[in-house]
Amino acid sequence: MGPGLFAGVGLTSLATLMLQVSLTRLFSVALWHHFAFMVVSIAFLGYGASGTFLMMVPRIKTLSLRPTLALLALGFSVTTLGAYWSSNIIPFDPARIIWDRYQWVYLLGYYGVLAIPFFFAGLILALVYTSKAEAINRLYACDLVGAGLGCVAIFSIYSFAGEAGTVVFVCLLSVFASLAFSTNGWKVNLVRGPWMLLLCVLVVMRPGFLSLNISPYKALKVALRYPDARTLETQWHPAARLDVIESRAVRFAPGLSLEFQGRLPEQLGLCLDGGHLNAVTRFTGNMDRLAFIEFLPASLPYAIGDPDHVLIIEPLGGLDILIARYHGAKNIVTTNTNPLVLRVMRDSLKDFSGKLYEDEATAVEEQARSFLLKTPKRFDVIQLPVTDSLGAVSSGLYGLSEDYTLTVEAFKAYINALTPKGLLTVSRYLLPPPRHEPRLVALAYAALEAIGVKNPERHIAAIRSWGTFTLLVKRSPFEPQEIGRIKGFCGRLRFDLVYYPEMQRAEANKYNRFPGPIYHDMIERILSPRTREAFFNAYLFDVRPVTDDRPFFYHNFRMDKVISLYRAVGNKWQLFLEGGYLIHLIFFQAVVISLVLITLPLKKAGLPPLSWFLSYFALIGIAFMLTEICLIQRFILFLAKPVYAFSAVLFSLLTASALGSYTISDFGFRIADSSLLLRSDTKSSFPKIQNPKSKIQNALSRFPVLVMTPVLLLAYAFLLDRLLMLAIAWPLWMRYGFAFLVILPLGFLMGMFFPTGVRTLSLYLESAIPWAWAVNASISVVGSVLAVLIAISFGFKTVLLLASLSYALALSLLAIIRIGRPRVRSQQNV
Repeated sequence: MGPGLFAGVGLTSLATLMLQVSLTRLFSVALWHHFAFMVVSIAFLGYGASGTFLMMVPRIKTLSLRPTLALLALGFSVTTLGAYWSSNIIPFDPARIIWDRYQWVYLLGYYGVLAIPFFFAGLILALVYTSKAEAINRLYACDLVGAGLGCVAIFSIYSFAGEAGTVVFVCLLSVFASLAFSTNGWKVNLVRGPWMLLLCVLVVMRPGFLSLNISPYKALKVALRYPDARTLETQWHPAARLDVIESRAVRFAPGLSLEFQGRLPEQLGLCLDGGHLNAVTRFTGNMDRLAFIEFLPASLPYAIGDPDHVLIIEPLGGLDILIARYHGAKNIVTTNTNPLVLRVMRDSLKDFSGKLYEDEATAVEEQARSFLLKTPKRFDVIQLPVTDSLGAVSSGLYGLSEDYTLTVEAFKAYINALTPKGLLTVSRYLLPPPRHEPRLVALAYAALEAIGVKNPERHIAAIRSWGTFTLLVKRSPFEPQEIGRIKGFCGRLRFDLVYYPEMQRAEANKYNRFPGPIYHDMIERILSPRTREAFFNAYLFDVRPVTDDRPFFYHNFRMDKVISLYRAVGNKWQLFLEGGYLIHLIFFQAVVISLVLITLPLKKAGLPPLSWFLSYFALIGIAFMLTEICLIQRFILFLAKPVYAFSAVLFSLLTASALGSYTISDFGFRIADSSLLLRSDTKSSFPKIQNPKSKIQNALSRFPVLVMTPVLLLAYAFLLDRLLMLAIAWPLWMRYGFAFLVILPLGFLMGMFFPTGVRTLSLYLESAIPWAWAVNASISVVGSVLAVLIAISFGFKTVLLLASLSYALALSLLAIIRIGRPRVRSQQNV
């Protein structure tokens, strides 16, 4: 084997990982965040189909290896561009899936066309692993290194290539992989040369037919349909896409009192990922032009007192900075995790916004919680503002989004950072039926209780306008004069009181009327120890407080209340569009498709002896995905930004796994001593083992390092959060290094399992290696969805515990096959 084979494998994995990340970003923009989750399923299903295909058509293995790989890599390149273009013209739109039955057909079309390039990539790897099983450790290491580098390379590629350009760059990488496999063959070169030239032209020209087709129901497209609307600027980053737009739809004044009779200042829209629409208000320094601020619910904390030190979390376009400045606050700090927002606010929108992020506030590019752990400052007001001007339309579609700013631990951090009379204020759009509002109150109560506050209900107040809900949490109990100011503020602007200590029910629901004071009644039941648990158990939605272990604030789905909810909303399914409901559909389709791919080879191969060992590959596939997704989620808070956590964790995990795979050759491929190999009936599926306990222990002693994997996962499950909290206040570059060191030992061990299994299978049932590849990839699909389902219901700690159990069972199967079956190199087809 020459270096070209290893280089080709690495380049293929590099291109595949970059394609997967690119499609994730494209789905987030074109559709919605939770549909990007399908990309993981699509990628692994393509991989699984490749293994199944190789089992069903074994004659491919008789072809000359290097030219075949070169042709497959070229096919990967061509189908990548074709799949992107095809998916862009398929009229799939999740917003129409409830009433348009053809959307399910279009969804299948999405799956079909996007799985094709992953099928080609998977076929390359399956063919290499099958043909060169004796070098599986080095080949698998190159595979993992290439994928790890893809996590880092995607940042630089996005900066200059944009969405479509990144996909074209993936196509170029695939051509380089084809050249690494083989430069021979005039017919292949006749296609390869012009194709490379065309790709280079596409990267430079960026033709319109490659532009991303965004759903017409997303906020960006809705706003651009207004007369004379236009896009002023578009920027891409691996974390987000940002569009600056001019449109009459941009009227951002959340909950503005109907008592206001004036006109809003000119505003420009900031649209994140095509669906999250905020606004930048023109500010020339003339405070008289900002009179509308007096009529906003966000002015309430300034009506209660005279705060000077204010912290605003993710202000985006900066309206809340203007509110604080309007009311006389001098020391304003903002935390910002989106680099694109800061870039445009400090550059192209600097003059329009009145240098808002330079002269009016101190902008910190960091996650709020890590900032609060480092700063000695204490704040009179900490504000979590409304940031989406079309929030009532879109916020129901974030059921699978983790949010570490809205957990019990986050609220504890906010409250502890307040001055003795400081206020935490959280505003959200009203989104009937009520679910986010009662959960906010439950969070506040749980956080106050956790820090030892007696009578937490005396520290909470809430109001609502016609369209927003504002929660106030005070470090000390609300005083009578403060309650009087809240009542006066609401009476003057005709906002409704929802709750304050000892409030009478008749005071609620006076101006913006519901059939009854439903929000007041809910909060009263949540804040009363006698009725809280009964309310949580009976309510149609899950509104219990969420923690860092289950940071899904917007997930309110309850499986046990589906029928009751369906009837309560008038036998309509629109509400079930939320991500929390769709995840169960995605899991169901992943299981069905995986079973088809795994069982299809039975038609040709039957059920040979030792086929039970394929479950080893299922176990390590599901364990790897459970661990990977859990680690990514655990490091989101630690590394401040989801995209950085994704990149850092995957790079660390895959690089460490590559090192483990390469190292396994020194000790992991030693077969158990011949005295441990007992003859068994060749027709039986399981070996007959005498004195099984001692034999398994002896066999496992051959893999002492592998045995540490489930033990280490148990330690991570119970100690990882505490370990990360010790370093969360470090500088970001130090946290990256710390993350790599934390992940290194676990990744090193996890990288040994797959090559050990393939090498073992090559000694006993070599022709089933493609089947093992299909099983591993297909079950990985199930594992990726299962990790989210378990985390939503039981937390990420449970996910790691299940991963530990899966690795322990895999080790047991490895021990059984090593001690109970003589070596039989089966060269014929299974």
